[in-house]
Amino acid sequence: MYKLYNVKSWGSLAPHCLLEELEVPYQNIWMTREQVRAPEFRELHPLGYVPVLGLPDGRPLIESAAIVTFLTIAHADKGMAPDPGSFDHGGFLSQLNFMSTSLYPVISMAFPKNAYAMDSAHDAFIVATATEKSFELFDILEADLAKEGPWLLGERYSALDSYLFMLSLWARPSEKDLHERFPNIARLATAIRQRPKLKAVLESHGVLELGGYVSSSV
Repeated sequence: MYKLYNVKSWGSLAPHCLLEELEVPYQNIWMTREQVRAPEFRELHPLGYVPVLGLPDGRPLIESAAIVTFLTIAHADKGMAPDPGSFDHGGFLSQLNFMSTSLYPVISMAFPKNAYAMDSAHDAFIVATATEKSFELFDILEADLAKEGPWLLGERYSALDSYLFMLSLWARPSEKDLHERFPNIARLATAIRQRPKLKAVLESHGVLELGGYVSSSV
């Protein structure tokens, strides 16, 4: 059985959604911010971040995109990604890694009290710059949805969509503002919230309703 180390509305949300969609046995382990920063947890993740997925053999997997990739391949019969090795799967990996390596870190930098800031004025500059950059990156996904939609793979729902939903929760200045600016992302988020398999998970994270996310480190 898998073990998901999870903090509400943090980066473990997308793997949590995926585990529910896959309908595979797993143990959900709720963590607090303090617990994931503790030395004991850093034995699983040296940086003190979630998600961590404990494998049945005891080894931990880290990084949300890596966990999503592993789970969709390990349970390919569930159809949460295109067939491994196919050209469509290459496109799936491209979009997933675009979100995880380009958009995710920019959103993280758009929150105040940035670790890279020299002082409050520099912090405000970083937040404003990162927020504007996040709009440019969200715009790429918005265009993809406008062209292919309603999901990132067109008519096919996949693990990409819950990953984008997770990122949309953290948008600056708010999720509501993101929805007003990007209607196709808004439609995707609304459809995610209506998926029967995900309602309990989203409610447990406090994000079943628009604007439910409470700002914190992600």
